[in-house]
Amino acid sequence: MNRVLHIVGASLMSLLLVACGGGGGSAGNTPFGSGNGSGGGGSGGGATVTYSVTLTLSAQTVTSSQPATVSARVVSSAGAALSNQVVSFSTSTGLGAFSAATALTNADGVATVTLSPATASAVGADTVIASTTVNGSVVSGSLGFQLTATNVTISAFTADIGTGSLSAYGQTLLTVTLAGTSPANPVNVAISSSCVTSGRATLTPATASTSTGTATFTYRDAGCGAFQVTDGLQASVTGTAATAARSITLTPPTPASIAFVSAAPSEIYLKGSGFAENSIVSFQVRDANGLGVPNQVVTLEATSLAGGLLIDDGAVPVTKRTDSNGNVLVRINAGTVPTPVRVRATLAASNISTVSSNLAVAVGLPSQQNFSLSQGTFNIEGYNIDGRPNTYLVIASDRLGNPVPEGTAINFVTEGGQVQAIRFTTLSNGLASATANFQSSSPRPPDGRVTVLAYALGEESFLDTNGDNVFTPGEDFQDLGDVFLDRLFNGSFNGNEDQFISLSISGVDACRTATSQLLRLGSGEPSRVLSNTGAALNTCVSGWGRAYVRRAIQTVFSTSETRLGWRVAPDARAVSNGAGSCQRVSLIDQIAAAPYANNDTAMSVPFYLLGDGSGVALANLGKTGSVAFLVADNNPIALNPAAAGTTISAVATAGLTVSVLANTVPSTLSPSASAISYTFDDTTTSGTVTISVRSPGGLTTVFAQTFYRNAGPTSTPCL
Repeated sequence: MNRVLHIVGASLMSLLLVACGGGGGSAGNTPFGSGNGSGGGGSGGGATVTYSVTLTLSAQTVTSSQPATVSARVVSSAGAALSNQVVSFSTSTGLGAFSAATALTNADGVATVTLSPATASAVGADTVIASTTVNGSVVSGSLGFQLTATNVTISAFTADIGTGSLSAYGQTLLTVTLAGTSPANPVNVAISSSCVTSGRATLTPATASTSTGTATFTYRDAGCGAFQVTDGLQASVTGTAATAARSITLTPPTPASIAFVSAAPSEIYLKGSGFAENSIVSFQVRDANGLGVPNQVVTLEATSLAGGLLIDDGAVPVTKRTDSNGNVLVRINAGTVPTPVRVRATLAASNISTVSSNLAVAVGLPSQQNFSLSQGTFNIEGYNIDGRPNTYLVIASDRLGNPVPEGTAINFVTEGGQVQAIRFTTLSNGLASATANFQSSSPRPPDGRVTVLAYALGEESFLDTNGDNVFTPGEDFQDLGDVFLDRLFNGSFNGNEDQFISLSISGVDACRTATSQLLRLGSGEPSRVLSNTGAALNTCVSGWGRAYVRRAIQTVFSTSETRLGWRVAPDARAVSNGAGSCQRVSLIDQIAAAPYANNDTAMSVPFYLLGDGSGVALANLGKTGSVAFLVADNNPIALNPAAAGTTISAVATAGLTVSVLANTVPSTLSPSASAISYTFDDTTTSGTVTISVRSPGGLTTVFAQTFYRNAGPTSTPCL
């Protein structure tokens, strides 16, 4: 125990002798300050500098067998240490002796000596005095200590339980009786214990000081009886060779319960899936205080062994002993069947048992039917501009619709532009997905339609008709062959156009066609599923199994320039209503009668543009109404939509008021419709409407179209 005492002035509590220079001396500088006059400091031109000595002892009680280290530190009032300063040491009554009468301070201003009793019989209390001279003035400090006679002995070491056993978590009073003490010479008594050292028992107090010859302690068990039969105690008197030993017989705690602690991880995957296939299940045997009980025999067994699930190395049941904390661990190895898993743990010495929770065996691999691909925008302004962004989202689930493991790799390839090659699924709110970024760039297909393909290692989907979650021969399944990039986006492999993706799973068998419509690849959704279903390709592996699941989606690279107009069958261009005027055909009728092309094939039906000089007149409109038109890009091959976000506005000449309905192009694979609402005033029979179409990139295409309230010029065909 270090004791520090500053002695200031003539106070009874402390004494600090300050070396101060008198006034009127000649000015001088010291290493720690400056001032007028000689000595340790002075008033005058600078602040007064004072000095002090601080004493510390390594132990308050000093004996022959346990001397104390005395440290004296000399510092200025500014906190600067004085090195190379000679410090003298003495005691007030001569009860102490030093290893040296003087010592020199080091760089920290500390001088050190050893203090021992002057004689073997020296007892009582005394004061250490350390002094030094600074600038002609004496500075000193003092600190008290006590000396203990070395002839103290331990006459008895007892416990109030006598020779009986201490109950688990019980306590007993320990008494140490001394001989040779006196009221003037208190001594310190300490007790050591292996259980206390290991933290499985406590002693209060840690040490006791006595001048009456008796010291008492309270010993409390903290479950040490589970680890050892007895606890060996040893009492000792500080600074002497006096010791005494005794032992306490301990009672082990009784197991009261067994608890499930954890399953890590809580979800594992089918054997051979390539993901985490085993989990460590933990239990703890506890006593009535809720503390772990070691060295207890526990029997462990799984409640289900479906699909070859194993517990540890396969032995059933498994028997283990709890560790020092009362814990027992067992490993669960997944089989080939997805299933919830429970482990029963039973204490062998009783009927106490419990069952684990929070563990399941999942499929893990994405299934073809549960592999979904979508995109942020269908039509981006990418035909003329590089760097137009898009995103592609894959939601991947196993055959039960559960999320695939975090970190499942999803590959992306594209016919045009640039897409991130590999993305890994992440979990958000327990659901798995992966998103790939994309930007427009070369190559650009002439039709402006880009196929993007996503694929991942997974399994073919099947119809589990017997409900065992495992494919059974005879059940209907998909047959997935090689993955390919479907440039024509028609759901079948075209050898002159499409591109195989070289992967590790490939076969030489013909690809079967599933019986159930639920499993037909591409049926009803050729724009969503890709597979070489033709038997002539012979790239399937016979039977159900692993495969690369895949989805494809089409993105339109729209041109910045747009075109507007009616698209009609040739015989609908000028239809008489019997009165010498034109009969209008609605936009919906036109689309239903002759759908426009949206792939690499050329348009087979004319597309009449507003204001392009083709002679299309909008006549017989009436005083008020609306006319609808398609908003397309300017692709020379396919009729593609304008880029999403394209805006449409219109103005008209005097006497004709117009407004645009549906003035923004949506995200779509097909040209969108817009319409102009018009009103002629009472004196106006025709007017010119100027339509401005502005792309997201800022290019504006302007169209001018004449609206006729009456039949219009007889020489102009009309719709």
